[in-house]
Amino acid sequence: MKVSEQVFLSLVEETGKLAFVDIEATGLRGDYNSVLVVSIKPFDTKPYSFHIKQAGNDQKVVREAKDALEQYHCWCTYYGKGFDIKMLNTRLLKWGSDPIESRPHIDLYFTLKYNLLTARKSQGHLLSFLETPEEKMSVSPNVWSEIVGNPTGPAMSTMIKRCESDVAGLEALYNKTKHLIKEIKS
Repeated sequence: MKVSEQVFLSLVEETGKLAFVDIEATGLRGDYNSVLVVSIKPFDTKPYSFHIKQAGNDQKVVREAKDALEQYHCWCTYYGKGFDIKMLNTRLLKWGSDPIESRPHIDLYFTLKYNLLTARKSQGHLLSFLETPEEKMSVSPNVWSEIVGNPTGPAMSTMIKRCESDVAGLEALYNKTKHLIKEIKS
């Protein structure tokens, strides 16, 4: 039996098996960089996060994130197919772990890129344009610099707040645009 994407979305929403996911990392490549924070927000509940204690040592964080993500039936990200999930899987490989088991994955970046004609494609721009209650939180360059040298200091609190803000914004964007989701692939 096949159900439509909209019916599937209703089911994962009702069962609490839809998760919004975002990561923050020291850079864009998993061989030279590492994960700082992973935030997960189950549909219609508060987000929770995993974060490093020591710069470069993200082994515990990526394994905890893998275990958490595998508890959900569907993920929603913003460019997560191009970055977040790949980065997690690259770091898992580094630490000798299996990749995250695949799930149906809504990448709102691609959904909205192909369905909207906007001047900018960033999550922050779309949140503003669609007048959602959530906004993209900016982080100063100083916080990014400080966090590597002192990952247990105040910069980490800022980074966690930003990552959790991103998943809250992602859910707001999803709620405004989910009617545009016509295909859900792993």
